[in-house]
Amino acid sequence: MLPRSLNRYRTIDNFTSVLGRSSVELIVLVYDRIGDNLAQAVSAILEKRDESLTDSINQASDLISQGLVATLDFDRGGEIALNLNSIYDYCLRSLLQARLRKDGAAIEDVAVLLADLREAWVNLQNKPA
Repeated sequence: MLPRSLNRYRTIDNFTSVLGRSSVELIVLVYDRIGDNLAQAVSAILEKRDESLTDSINQASDLISQGLVATLDFDRGGEIALNLNSIYDYCLRSLLQARLRKDGAAIEDVAVLLADLREAWVNLQNKPA
């Protein structure tokens, strides 16, 4: 398949995968993608692939900023939104430092923290309305 066609297919596939999902399901999906990127970043460190490390960290950071921080509702979310914002800020700073230091353990720490939050969203998703 041609690269242009493949990219178009991926875009359509990504778009259709979010149609019809609830907001909680979308948040869980963002957490999943962040986890994937962080796992790739750790692999890139082990395999000494600096460009891949940078790409993976940048993608994870973008998802945190645009997919998690941007969706916080400080008016309705109150203290929970403020606490999540602090956690996300910590994760972004940690990932920046981890990329500069090529610190896989720091990336894994962020991954564990976000996995715990993801689990809370999954529990919320599975809770009866």
